[in-house]
Amino acid sequence: MSKILLYAKVARFQTLLMSILLLFCGYIYSRYHYNTLCYPPFFCVGLAAIFFHLSANTISEYRDCKTGIDNIHSPDTKYRLVSKAVPENHILTIGLTSFGVAVGLGVIAAVVWQKLLFFPGAIAAVIVFSYSEWPLKLKYRAFGEVCVFLQYGPIMFSSCILALTGKISIEDMIFSIPFGLLTSLVLLANNIRDYEFEKNKTTTLTTKYGLKTSYFLLFFIVHLSFLFIPFFVYYNLLPKTGFMVFLSYPIIFLSMKKIETSEIIKIFGILQILFALLVCLSLWNGVECSY
Repeated sequence: MSKILLYAKVARFQTLLMSILLLFCGYIYSRYHYNTLCYPPFFCVGLAAIFFHLSANTISEYRDCKTGIDNIHSPDTKYRLVSKAVPENHILTIGLTSFGVAVGLGVIAAVVWQKLLFFPGAIAAVIVFSYSEWPLKLKYRAFGEVCVFLQYGPIMFSSCILALTGKISIEDMIFSIPFGLLTSLVLLANNIRDYEFEKNKTTTLTTKYGLKTSYFLLFFIVHLSFLFIPFFVYYNLLPKTGFMVFLSYPIIFLSMKKIETSEIIKIFGILQILFALLVCLSLWNGVECSY
């Protein structure tokens, strides 16, 4: 059992909650705005998204170790591959197998139910594989945050809504933006924490543009994410109860006090999850009131 837990920690299984919650948001949003839903392709797409997430986590861990970015002195390495408690080839196998399963599920959903799913599915596959793998290695060229934004914003939501409804609108895509932004901030906070350790080893947004620019982006983007809420309520993308999302806003002030500590990563992770949960509650209330 302890060995399984060790593998789970290396693969960062706890972060899968983000994908699951965003999938649920896509489902509740579709129920609020569309009358007819098709569930089988949604379950297929949802599983594909989770396996893509697992693949990105494990292959990234493997590459960080192989390239020497992670070593025994790097932050938060207790459960990483550098401990040698988990064989490197095992984690790579998990990553590649998860990628293959995700692609297979995506192809099934597109062929059997909705051909338009080929487009977000293909983009998702390219981003996940190229995130830390050859030839693009986007994570190591300061494009990590962009990849996360696209994967957990427009691509995740367009896939969910297409699978459930067979259609997509510009409003649906706009609705996905703050979720992608807040998820990308978790990676940005992680890169800020690792700045001193990584600045001579790899190129992240923080090592390329510096801490001041990263701090500015961190708080500019988090405030921008909340500014979407009044817009969503005004255009009925969210019911009026959507303003409850601002209950999570005070977490921003807590993050300012922890800006130079490793706790900032957990704080932004909690903010992303709470933001999504409150959006889901608002949409669920809107669905219930419509009956």
